[in-house]
Amino acid sequence: MVAITATNSATPSLQAALGQARLAQAQREADQAEGNAKQLRAEADQAEQQAQERQGRVSQIALSGNRQTEATYRPPSAVQISEVPVKVQNFIENLYRATSQKRADSGNALKTDADAPPVINSQGQATGRILNLAA
Repeated sequence: MVAITATNSATPSLQAALGQARLAQAQREADQAEGNAKQLRAEADQAEQQAQERQGRVSQIALSGNRQTEATYRPPSAVQISEVPVKVQNFIENLYRATSQKRADSGNALKTDADAPPVINSQGQATGRILNLAA
């Protein structure tokens, strides 16, 4: 007959070694996660403290009455037309009159209507009266 005997060896089984390795890995991961959580808590506390300090500054400024009463940008109250565009227009008209014959000879004669009102652009500036009617 065959006898069954228990064997006891000093080396642990492969499954036991793998279990211990997994347990050690899990413990390291848990320690690392706990360290990260502590660091994040410290950063959150610091951010909250900064937010409270800034809120305190805002309250102080609001209570001190040093607020601006005027708006940063004022809308234009009325269209302001400068004299410069009219002077420039007069200069261009005089230049045109001085060179109109030469331009007519070269085939590029600009026509003008001296009585036409100046054109106003979107900024309210006078832009001129000379028009190219040849096209």
